Amino acid sequence: MRRFEFVGGNSAKFWEIDQSGLEVTVRFGRLGTDGQTQSKDLGSEVEAADHIAKLIKEKLAKGYIEVTGEQAARPIDFTKGITRPPILPPYEVPPLPGDGPVEIGGIMLPAGRRLVGDPDMAPPGIEMITAPVVWLTDAPVADAGTLLYRLRAPSAQAGLVPVLLEGMESEPNRPWDDKEFSPTDPRRTDHFDAAQALEEMWGHSVDREDEESLVPVQPFGLEFPGLAVPPMAAAPSGFRRLFTQPDEPDDDRAVLRKLTRRRIGLVAGKRPADAVTALGWMGAVNVHDDPTLISAVLRSWEDRWAARVVAIGFDTLTLTVGNPPRDRQSAVALAVEHFALCPDNIWQGAGTLEAYAKDLLGSRIWMFWWD
Repeated sequence: MRRFEFVGGNSAKFWEIDQSGLEVTVRFGRLGTDGQTQSKDLGSEVEAADHIAKLIKEKLAKGYIEVTGEQAARPIDFTKGITRPPILPPYEVPPLPGDGPVEIGGIMLPAGRRLVGDPDMAPPGIEMITAPVVWLTDAPVADAGTLLYRLRAPSAQAGLVPVLLEGMESEPNRPWDDKEFSPTDPRRTDHFDAAQALEEMWGHSVDREDEESLVPVQPFGLEFPGLAVPPMAAAPSGFRRLFTQPDEPDDDRAVLRKLTRRRIGLVAGKRPADAVTALGWMGAVNVHDDPTLISAVLRSWEDRWAARVVAIGFDTLTLTVGNPPRDRQSAVALAVEHFALCPDNIWQGAGTLEAYAKDLLGSRIWMFWWD
């Protein structure tokens, strides 16, 4: 018998395979359980061996690791959670501005202060970064979105990411002033794959025992269909190129100008996608225990769709999009990913992937909300 395990994101699974003559038996399930057993007669020992080799190759491609001997028998400590990237060297937080007004690259920001989180809000088994990781203006800034655009280049040189941090409409101090966040090491995101994370998220959102859960995601089923392919950005052709400039994915000023009267935060991190992990944002906690999984997906969206986090609220994320889908097929494929990350956008919004996809066509802004 050979045993393989996958531990990461929301998953802690095992998979075992064995051959007895013509028959192949697999046992699989969540670590710490007996799992399920399935057997199949392949007709010949040669075909059985080939079948085993094929299945093992598939599991290794999905990130499973073969374990033997003491490794296979070791106890699993679920009190430490199931997100277990490698042990990393101590994390040195980039220096933040001091309390008070701040000047960055010649841009003046009104008075603000450094904030620290609450260790009680940390995901299970994840150590909180105790040093301040965010500087936040004390009050909303009138032209917040425009300033965010101008702050990107000088902030990056200081190892910081500018982002608009929003409070609840009824309780504006939450979550930032009330310490309802728990900063964690953003380097953990390096050890998670977006496709695998979305596959796990999809599996948690559709129910094998409840056919009604599949209605909103038709024509798809229980299996995650894979990552969407973004459109190729192309310059105008023919006569049009004399009068039309190609879209510039990095230029989101038109969208940002509409985001006014918000507090501006400077988060220690290298890219916008990492801000939710660096902050230890807990806005999606009812769906995702660890914000690092969200960062893994957001990084992939940055790379494929030029989609960047620009605002983080109590339970909301807002992204500007430089390379949106331009046809129905790519919009529906992208809607699949949005559903996996934030099923509430469909369940409590458009109702179906098809309806939701229509709103994604050409849209320069994505908004997510978790119940």
